Amino acid sequence: MEVAGEHPADEVRSLREWPVAEESLRGRVRLVAGAPEEGALGTGMDVLAVALGNGGALTVFATVAVTWLKRRTGRMEVKITRADGSAVEISADIVRPQTAQELRETVEHLARDLAPSHEGTESG
Repeated sequence: MEVAGEHPADEVRSLREWPVAEESLRGRVRLVAGAPEEGALGTGMDVLAVALGNGGALTVFATVAVTWLKRRTGRMEVKITRADGSAVEISADIVRPQTAQELRETVEHLARDLAPSHEGTESG
């Protein structure tokens, strides 16, 4: 899971705090140092690795991700890459103005897109 924004490393660390506070997600989330870009020294951008299956933990994770993103300021996007390599992207610009009902629908859509049995499509 990658975060694109003004301070992505700080935002990834902030995002990590949200799912680890959820009992059903404890032990499933870890911060991973990304590989550096070609020719760069040091490590690349930090990402979150989240181990999920079908069911409740997936819905809790989708809820946490959407809620966290809604509370961010400025331009921010989260890219979640599934084990099969397909990716789902969601933007703060999309979720910030949403009503409670629209947020529930976004969470349901995200959970469906992230489910292991899903064929995987990119969405925004």
